Amino acid sequence: MVLQGSRPPVRIAERAMPSAAETAYLSREDISSAARLDRAFQRMGYSLDDVGQGLTDVPPLFLAQVPKDLDDLPDTDTKKAVFLRVMLPLVLAVDEEIANDRARLLDLAARKSAGQSLSPSDSQWLNALARRYDVEDGNLKKLISRVDVVPPSLALAQSAEESGWGTSQLVRRSQNLFGHTVEVPGEETAMRNFASLYEAVRAYVHNLNTHRAYDELRRARATARARGIAPDGQALVAALHGYSERGDAYVGTIRALMRRNDLVRFDRARLGRALPGRMASAS
Repeated sequence: MVLQGSRPPVRIAERAMPSAAETAYLSREDISSAARLDRAFQRMGYSLDDVGQGLTDVPPLFLAQVPKDLDDLPDTDTKKAVFLRVMLPLVLAVDEEIANDRARLLDLAARKSAGQSLSPSDSQWLNALARRYDVEDGNLKKLISRVDVVPPSLALAQSAEESGWGTSQLVRRSQNLFGHTVEVPGEETAMRNFASLYEAVRAYVHNLNTHRAYDELRRARATARARGIAPDGQALVAALHGYSERGDAYVGTIRALMRRNDLVRFDRARLGRALPGRMASAS
C-alpha cells in the first residue's frame, strides 16, 4: 500500500488490531456517543492529568473510530480530552510493538558484533524486519535508526492538527487521521481508507520511520539515543518541515499545539494491562 500526498509515500505491512486479550472493554452504549464515552472514561478513572503525572497507566482501550458526534460536544476542552484519551492508547500500543522489535534487534546486533552466529529463525526474523523497514543492504546501524518509537506528544499533536481534533469528515468516513492518500493506477490519488484508527497510527509511524524525507528526524532521534536520552517530541518536531507543504510554518503550528495542550507530559506514559471491573467489548 502506498501512502502519499503532502506526506511522502511508503509501503507498509498490514497488521490486525491488538487482540481482545490485550484490551480493556467498554459497552456499546459507552461508545455510542462522545458524551457517553467521556462519562465512561471518567467513571473508570481515566484522567489525562493523572496519566501525565505518572500516577496511573493508560487503560488499554482501542477504539476502532472516533465518535462521529465528537464535534457536538459543547465544551472545547472536553472535546480535546475525549480525542486524546481515544488516541493515547493507540499510539502507545504502536510504540510498544516497535519497542519490542527494537529490543530484539539490538540483542541480535550485539551478538553479531561479538562474532556470534545467529540461529536460522533469528536470521529470518532479521531479514524480514529489514525488508519491512526498507533496509535491504544489511546495514544494521541504519535499521536500528529506523526501528524506534515516535514520541506520543508528536503523534498526538499531528493527529489533532491533521484531523481537527478528530472532527474532520475524513476521519469520520475513513479513520484517516493524518491525511494520507493512496495511488490508484490510471487515476488521480485518492484519500486512503483505514479499517481502524490503529491501522492509521501504524501507517503514520512507519512513514516517519522509513521515508527519506524524515532522515533528519531519525538522525536526531539516534543522536539522542547515543546520549542516553529518550526520544522527545519537542526536540524532534523541528525535523518535520518536510511533512507538509507549509514547511517551517507547519513545524511552528505543531510546536505551539504541543505547548498549549501540554502534550510532552505523555511522552513517558505507560500502557496498562488491566482495568478493575468487568466491561463489555468496545469493538
